[in-house]
Amino acid sequence: MKTVKAIARTLMFVVVVLFCVTTVHYYKIQANASLPTKPDFEHTNNQQFIDNVNQCVEYIYFYEKTVNKVDKDLLLAQAALESGWGNSRFARVGKNLFGIRTYNLQEPHMLPSNNPKKWGVKVFQHECDSVLHYINTLSNHHAYEKYRELLATGADSLDLVETLDAYASDKDYFWKVKSIIKKIRENYKH
Repeated sequence: MKTVKAIARTLMFVVVVLFCVTTVHYYKIQANASLPTKPDFEHTNNQQFIDNVNQCVEYIYFYEKTVNKVDKDLLLAQAALESGWGNSRFARVGKNLFGIRTYNLQEPHMLPSNNPKKWGVKVFQHECDSVLHYINTLSNHHAYEKYRELLATGADSLDLVETLDAYASDKDYFWKVKSIIKKIRENYKH
């Protein structure tokens, strides 16, 4: 009789342990399935491009604990403008969504058609790396201090654009970015 009780207790213990291990394993799988991932950046339309960039932002904000949040409408508009909605050569080959330049010609870069001698367009391993670079630039570079001050007040994207003098030399840049912000707000889910 003692042997039967011992076997029953052992079996119950094994069942409880197996149940606990299986439950923990199940919830780990569920948790991992809901973690943000980098997008593949395959897209055939502007909405898919916006979705990919948004997925990068979510990925970065989840995994990069020290990164500051930036205005997402502005980020999306600049990515769309600078990369031709992800279709430019720099976006497709260099995975650079923002036309980010490098003056260190020892690091991976691409040359624009006007073939400048002092700079190139930075090449990234993944498009999300260019999004992270953009976020860090706006969050830390002294040229965007006014942007950060205005962002802290809750200013609208259309007002924040006016603080990006250092970003581009095109005299119509602000107008172009504002136009894309409006287009994204009116026509796309973001």
